[in-house]
Order: sequence, then structure tokens, then C-alpha cells
Amino acid sequence: MNFKKALGYMVISTLSFTFMNATVKYLAHLPAYELVFFRSLGTLVLTLSFLTYHKIPILGNKRKLLIYRGLAGVTSMTLYFMSLKYLTMGTAVSLRYIAPIFAAFFCHFPIKGKSEVSTMDILRNCFWRGNDIKRF
Repeated sequence: MNFKKALGYMVISTLSFTFMNATVKYLAHLPAYELVFFRSLGTLVLTLSFLTYHKIPILGNKRKLLIYRGLAGVTSMTLYFMSLKYLTMGTAVSLRYIAPIFAAFFCHFPIKGKSEVSTMDILRNCFWRGNDIKRF
């Protein structure tokens, strides 16, 4: 894939998510559960059409794992839409995308997971740079 085409897809994706966030923020008077339902309904239609086209089993091979993933996704989306309701859009989006930092942190310390030293260096650097920016 060439660079310009990939960059175009990235711009379209960014604009789409921005539009979705702004729409959810605009519809703050509706319950978050209702917003999650209608967003999931659209995803269901797209996913089912993809799965049937490629002849992939709908319930997958690891059903238990699929159910856990679905519950985690619904919980995440509900909490995110609730945060968009009560926080500014920038704060809510920042909180959502900081999750990988917490995942790496909790992998390393509480459960003693194997993490490369460079991961912890990156985490430390993120927090130090964040504090540097905050001073301005």
C-alpha cells in the first residue's frame, strides 16, 4: 500500500471518530446505554455481513473468550460514553487512550508479568514529559 493511500485512510478514520465523539457529546441528553445499543447495532450489521461473506463462524472457535471480550467491550463503550456526557471531549478521549499505559503498568507490577525494560522506560518518559508540558 502506498503512503498517500494509507495517510488518506488515517485521516478518514480520525475524522470519523471525531464525528462520532461529537455526536455522542451532542446527544448527552440520551442515556449512555441507548447510545451504546444503537452504535452496537451498526457494528453488528457490518460484522455479520463481513463474517457471512468470508464464511467465518459467527460464534467463533473460543466462545467463552468471545463472550468475555464482548462484555469488556460493552462495559468500555458504556463507560466511555458516560465520560463523554460528564467531561469535556478532550478529557474523555485522553482518558480512553491512556488505557495502554495502565495495562503495561499493571502487567509489570501487581501481576509480575514479563515486560521489557524499554516498556517501563517509555512509561516513565511519558509521565515525566507530561509533567514538563504541564508546567507551561
